[in-house]
Amino acid sequence: MPAKIKKPVSRLKAQRSRRSRASAAKPATRSEKLEITRAGILQSALEHFARFGFEGASVRDIAAQTGVNHGMIRHIYGTKEELWRAATTFLFERLDREVNLDAEIQAGLGDRELFTTYVHRYVRYCARHPEHARIMIQQSSRAGAALEWTTKRFIRARYLVAGPIIERLMAKGDLPDVDPLSLAFSLAASCQMYFVLAPEVKSLAGRNVSLPTEVEAHARSVVGIFLRP
Repeated sequence: MPAKIKKPVSRLKAQRSRRSRASAAKPATRSEKLEITRAGILQSALEHFARFGFEGASVRDIAAQTGVNHGMIRHIYGTKEELWRAATTFLFERLDREVNLDAEIQAGLGDRELFTTYVHRYVRYCARHPEHARIMIQQSSRAGAALEWTTKRFIRARYLVAGPIIERLMAKGDLPDVDPLSLAFSLAASCQMYFVLAPEVKSLAGRNVSLPTEVEAHARSVVGIFLRP
């Protein structure tokens, strides 16, 4: 028996279908649209602050990259300093969402498993957002009130969570017996720099470090360097 021939969908029906899909894809509310715009502004701000520093970054260029009016950013954030604070807050809130270990800690995961899970998640985060490390390098090079604000608001609390895990692993001989703070910064740099220096890696070895296989291989390398068998 010959196969049934499907009737072609009418042009009007196809147009309605496309409009329906397009409508479903649009943000449902004005507040959702504003949130998407806000996230775009802050991501653009992070990239510009990371590349040019606070003084060199232009609010007009940030607006142009986001596709919004320069005055809109001034209206929402007021000053360049407030935009920078909002972008830094956005940065660390995103870090918390993407690297969060609360569920693993509450489930009673052992320190070795916590360390390994943290490294893999943080390496993936660094691969997706190399601007984070660049921002912190920029802030450290300037020092002063901005860095003090970031340290007090975001960094110190995170070290208070990670520090005890590192110290327990060191006490068990699972991590090198060195200064815990030095080890924590060495660990962070090991996770970050492979992606911050991606153009150099590409020039040297022809590798695209953003590929998922490269990201996971780097995470395993970091774990292998620090965590003893």
